[in-house]
Amino acid sequence: MDNKWNQQEFLAFTLMYAAHVDIDFSEEEKEKIKSIVDEETYDKLYETFTGMSDYSALETILSYKGLYYPTHDRKNELLDQMKALFESDGDFSIMEKELLMFLEKLM
Repeated sequence: MDNKWNQQEFLAFTLMYAAHVDIDFSEEEKEKIKSIVDEETYDKLYETFTGMSDYSALETILSYKGLYYPTHDRKNELLDQMKALFESDGDFSIMEKELLMFLEKLM
């Protein structure tokens, strides 16, 4: 964990990871994430995200989960934000639903 991200940066990175599960990173999903962090931070996090393997990105998410989402209620807040992201483009796909269930178990 080289970077010490604040909670909003971590959330934005996690949502980027989630948004890419169905290979369709829609404009609505981008805008939803940009509503969390400013443009410069978004660009920095996106560059970091695209430079990582899927496995590395997931490891990064799991390394932060206890810091910002340590309780069941906090974890549910994160999962609710992911669900809202998935619904933002009007297409809550099977892959997105599967990722949501997968992350619910991991977190």
